[in-house]
Amino acid sequence: MDKRKLSKIPRETASDEMLKFAERATGTHIVTCTEIEKDLLMLMFYPVKGLKKGKRGARIRTFFSKTDYITQDLSVSKVKWLTAALDRMDCIGEFYEYHYDWDTEKRTYIPKMFFWTDGDLEREKNFFKEWAYENDELEWTAVNRFQEMIKQQRLDEKHAKQTNPIDKVMETVKEVPESFKKWTSEKAMSFSRYLVYSANSKKTAVVHCTHCKGTTIVDRTKIRLRNNEKGTCPLCGSQVTIKAKGRMPRICDERTVSFIEPREDGFLWRYFRIRRWIGDKGTDVQDHLYEIVRTFYKFAPDGTPCTNSYEWREYKQSGHIRWCPNEGFINYMDCILYPDNLPEAWKKTPMKYSALEILSKNKPTTQIYYPKAVQKYKDFPQLEWFIKMGLYNLALYLINDVYGHAFVNRDFHRTRGIYQKGKTIFEILGLTKENTRILQKLDGDIDELRLLQEAQDSGYNLKADELERFYKIFGCNTTLIRKENRKASIHKICRYIEREGTEYRVGGQGNCWQYSYMRHKERPDVREERIQNCAKDWLDYLNWCKELKYDLNNMFFYFPKNFKKVHDRTAAEYQALQDKKAAEKKRREEERIKREAEVMKKLLEEMLKENAGIDNAFLIKGKGLILRVPKDAQEIRKEGAALHHCVGTYVDRVAKGQTHIFFVRRVEEPDTPYFTMEYNKGRVIQCRGSHNCGMPASVKAFVAAFEKLMKEREEKMERKCG
Repeated sequence: MDKRKLSKIPRETASDEMLKFAERATGTHIVTCTEIEKDLLMLMFYPVKGLKKGKRGARIRTFFSKTDYITQDLSVSKVKWLTAALDRMDCIGEFYEYHYDWDTEKRTYIPKMFFWTDGDLEREKNFFKEWAYENDELEWTAVNRFQEMIKQQRLDEKHAKQTNPIDKVMETVKEVPESFKKWTSEKAMSFSRYLVYSANSKKTAVVHCTHCKGTTIVDRTKIRLRNNEKGTCPLCGSQVTIKAKGRMPRICDERTVSFIEPREDGFLWRYFRIRRWIGDKGTDVQDHLYEIVRTFYKFAPDGTPCTNSYEWREYKQSGHIRWCPNEGFINYMDCILYPDNLPEAWKKTPMKYSALEILSKNKPTTQIYYPKAVQKYKDFPQLEWFIKMGLYNLALYLINDVYGHAFVNRDFHRTRGIYQKGKTIFEILGLTKENTRILQKLDGDIDELRLLQEAQDSGYNLKADELERFYKIFGCNTTLIRKENRKASIHKICRYIEREGTEYRVGGQGNCWQYSYMRHKERPDVREERIQNCAKDWLDYLNWCKELKYDLNNMFFYFPKNFKKVHDRTAAEYQALQDKKAAEKKRREEERIKREAEVMKKLLEEMLKENAGIDNAFLIKGKGLILRVPKDAQEIRKEGAALHHCVGTYVDRVAKGQTHIFFVRRVEEPDTPYFTMEYNKGRVIQCRGSHNCGMPASVKAFVAAFEKLMKEREEKMERKCG
């Protein structure tokens, strides 16, 4: 519509009849309807309150064509246009007053907008008849329906400015190859394989593999079947997690996988979510693969990545699921990278030598923060060394290090880790060539690196099998790795824990395991949990033995037989010792309080006797102490600076009479700050010395005497006033 042409249409005014009618009208507006030309209608809204006051002007007028509408605000002299629908305008209010009868359960709509004549109503109905339905009961329903349609068209046009360029880009994206779909099921989800067993007898069991779908009977004396332990399928030979049929819930295992699609100016990083649903009997296995995020990569001349990312979700609460600008609603960064088309897919980019495809092939089920690797590789090109040397766990740690904790400059921090500024791999790792080979052999992670660094600095030569066993049992225990902190060799300690922990108790598994066993993170073998729990309890046991004064040089105490029983018995002895110490501490504390109370009572009696007959509590003295009143605010600030407490911040409150500050000084040093006292509402709030220290007995008695004398003085004043 031509707004300039519409604004020149003369503004109509209310007639005398409308003014008279408004005096007895109950609604909010009177509406007139005028057909300006073919397919162009004008509605004028006259407020009833204004008409009652003799004001003839309309509040707004709305122009309708068959494809659009617009409203002119007539309350101002200048031309002002409003684009909102009529039912959204505060200036005219609601069209109907709604009532609900609870007795008859009927709804009633009382009109608040009235058409001036039947002709006005007829013109309105004829214009909006194509948007009216036969069952419409209200006059304004067709108008509202038309405006809703126009609003949706406007919104679609607005959205199209953003979605059309996105759709144009998405048309260039190719279909993922079948090899990728097969890889997601065979490799990325290879951890999600279960061997479900049910006992036939004491010696045989029926097993079903969720991977090969095979079922057979096995000899339980030859194959270990324990719920949640790791094992091997006797049919296909794949690594599986063993599950008891009666204890197996419906499982949903989930991973995020990604695919690199080559492009002329960079590459497209595509992220997919794969979910594997396994029924409670293990026979029904379903995989669902769907795409969630697409990130387009381009690179500046200096290698800096520039990205445009989109996610598959609802667009602006419109109900339409489509590709939208990535606003971080979907968690996708930790993913598994498809390696079979690399490095060819990004050979024209700075990532061609990053060797990330080697890392992915060797960590096929581990979700890694691969998008971070793009920037990490630019900032730290030595990442390629770690991957090509087979240090995959360290490379994973470097990439997943979101907060930058991986690089620790050991020249300034006494924390072991990776030295970023090293020129060689040995300087970066802080290891000798021999220890670097050990780390390579084990594909050690950051904790194993720290153990090697600790052992190397303490002069202890760790072997690869020793380090592997120690780390699996004790984790990154850099204290125990030192020879001076052990009474036996690492081999003997590990052998002892493995023997005692075979049937050790398992800790709580958490509620999530019974519903989604490995949805986000693979749970370790339950046998490892038993041994690790035994190791933790053994270390606690050693600390208890030290407290109980047991001779840990005696292997009878260091490696007790039947450790579980000894641990529980020693725990009871240790707790009894702690209870005894706590009781002794409580007794000593009670005696100390009793002695202080006696001293305080004696000091208070002496001080009150010395100050007997003194009405002015400000003149109190005793035990070499006197009370002083601050001269001014500056003296209060100096007091706080001298005693290193916050009384200087109380100046404003003192000036307003909200509290009172007094100085407690020694008689021989009346000008030297000693203690500062705050008095308010008939009691001493606090009395603090240097650095907020507590009061000695003499000061406590002095403060108590002051408080008592002040109370007596206030009672005398009240009696006089009374």
